[in-house]
Amino acid sequence: MELLSKLDEEATKENAKEKLSKYRKYKSYINAPINPKITASFGDGGSSSTAPIPKYAEQRMIKAEEGRAYCAWIDWAINSCRKHKYRELLKIVYCEGYEEDHGYYLDTLVQRLPNKYYGMSSSTYFGWLDSALLDVAERLGCQEFIK
Repeated sequence: MELLSKLDEEATKENAKEKLSKYRKYKSYINAPINPKITASFGDGGSSSTAPIPKYAEQRMIKAEEGRAYCAWIDWAINSCRKHKYRELLKIVYCEGYEEDHGYYLDTLVQRLPNKYYGMSSSTYFGWLDSALLDVAERLGCQEFIK
C-alpha cells in the first residue's frame, strides 16, 4: 500500500502549460482600452437603433479586473518557484510574448543567467522546462495523480 499517490508528470505538465498559456490573453485584457471606438453617424439627432446598447465599458472593466487577478496569480506562482533558472525560463516562455522558437528562448535564458550556463545544450533546456512546469504546477494546484 502506497501512502502517497504517484504523480502523473505528463498530465501535470499539460495542465500547467494550459494555465500558463492563458497569461498573454489575460494580460491583453488589462491593457485594452475601456471605451470602444465610436463612429460618427449622420441623422436628425435621434438614436439610429432601438436595440439595447451593450455595456462595453463595464464588460471591458470586468475583463481587465479578471486579467489583473489571473496575471497576479500566475506571477505569484512563477515567482515562488524554487530555482531562479526556473523562474526566468517560465517568464521567457509564457509571459514575455516571444515567438514559438526554443532557440530564441535558449539564447535569452543564457543571457539572463550567470556565465556558467553559457554552453547550455538544448537537452538541458528542455529538462529545465519540464522541471519548471512540474514546480509551478504544484503552486497552481493543477497536479494530476495516478489512481
